[in-house]
Amino acid sequence: MRTILAATDFSKPSKNAAYYALNLAIALEADVELCHAYSVPAESPLLGQVSWALYEQPDLEKENGKALEKLVRDLEEKENVLTDDDSSTFHPSVSYTLEKGDPVEVITAAATKTKALLIVMALTGEGALERFILGSNSVKMIDAAKHPLLFIPAGRRFHQLKKIAFATDLNKKDIKTAQWLIKFAHYFNAELLITHITDFSDLIDEEAYNDKKNLFLQPLYHKVSYRYIESDNIDTGLDLLKGKDIDMLVMGHHHRSFFERLTPGSHASRQALHPELPLLIIPEGSHINF
Repeated sequence: MRTILAATDFSKPSKNAAYYALNLAIALEADVELCHAYSVPAESPLLGQVSWALYEQPDLEKENGKALEKLVRDLEEKENVLTDDDSSTFHPSVSYTLEKGDPVEVITAAATKTKALLIVMALTGEGALERFILGSNSVKMIDAAKHPLLFIPAGRRFHQLKKIAFATDLNKKDIKTAQWLIKFAHYFNAELLITHITDFSDLIDEEAYNDKKNLFLQPLYHKVSYRYIESDNIDTGLDLLKGKDIDMLVMGHHHRSFFERLTPGSHASRQALHPELPLLIIPEGSHINF
């Protein structure tokens, strides 16, 4: 069965991300698998005592299990409201994975086990962009993920997707990604906006540029549009892209220069990905099954 994996730590932003995942699941006709990774305090070497955590671990697992069961019930109630018991609408089932261990390892293993369509995670609060770029779990998650990875900013509620922007440098590898994104957009009857952020030097040979653009666009179909944004750097270009009324931004992980250039001290960097905009990362070589 098609599955969307929603990582949760029971915080308000992660619950919001789970609700976002539920809305996606209804449209994509997929089930929802909640995933929580927990850890226990390290053993204490003092006086040769065994840490209390070894004794409390069953209780900790039980508490986390209860929290997951409550979130499952919350999602099921929300699903009933969203679908209004309409028999013609897909009704996702909701289940969960609970494991002790490193969050990245637990999430990636669960995604592999469930053959997830995508992994949904939350960005949280003020300074979310800095934590996204610098936070060890987020960076490790991007590097480790073999499935599409969707970050939902705190407070971003789901609304119908109308325009999805795919930022690309028009390389051939991205054509296949664009074709998968067309399938994704089709579930929402959304437009896919192919966006190339480029500086003036790329446009000097207009004929060569048009050939490259047409080669990229030729295999694409359905509701696809194209826009180039002329900018001296990616950060500013993405800032301009935000003003195009897009509902989701998509980027491929192999665009390493993008991440390298998003330095936390830059004003343009802080504005490049507005915390209110969902960000879908497509890792190179990822399993895409939209």
